[in-house]
Amino acid sequence: MAEQIPSQQGRIVVVTVADPGAGVDWAFNLPIRVRWHLKRVQCKLTTGVDVAERVPELTITQGGVEVIRITASQSLAASLVFLYGWHEGERALAVTGQTSRVTALPRGLHLNDQAVIQVVTAGLTMTDDWTNIYIMAEEWIEPLA
Repeated sequence: MAEQIPSQQGRIVVVTVADPGAGVDWAFNLPIRVRWHLKRVQCKLTTGVDVAERVPELTITQGGVEVIRITASQSLAASLVFLYGWHEGERALAVTGQTSRVTALPRGLHLNDQAVIQVVTAGLTMTDDWTNIYIMAEEWIEPLA
C-alpha cells in the first residue's frame, strides 16, 4: 500500500459507531483499503450517579502504535449528559454552563486502514454510557495491488 497523501479530493464519509453499552469506552477500526483525512469525532457521555471525575481522551493508534492522544477540554462529574467533540482546527473554549465542548484535532491528520480511533475515559464507571458516536472524514479508496 502506498504511504503518500492523496492529491485529489476524496469523498466525505460520516460513520456512526455502534454504542458500546454501559461502562465501556468505544473504539472504531478503519475499514480495509481506505485512507482517511480525519475531520471530526463527536460523541455523548451520560454519567451515572457514581461519584467520579470522568476525563475522556481521544486516542488514535496506527498499526498498534499510538499516534495521538487528545484529552477533552472538560471533565464530567456524576449524573450529567455532555456532548464531546474533537474537530479539525477548532479551539477549545471554556464557557460556564455549556453542555458540549469542542477540542482541537490537528489539521491534516491522515490515517490508513491500520488506524483505530477510540475514546479512553479515566474514571469511567459501570453506569456511564457513550452514545451518539460519529466520525467524519475525507476518504480515499486504495487501489488493489
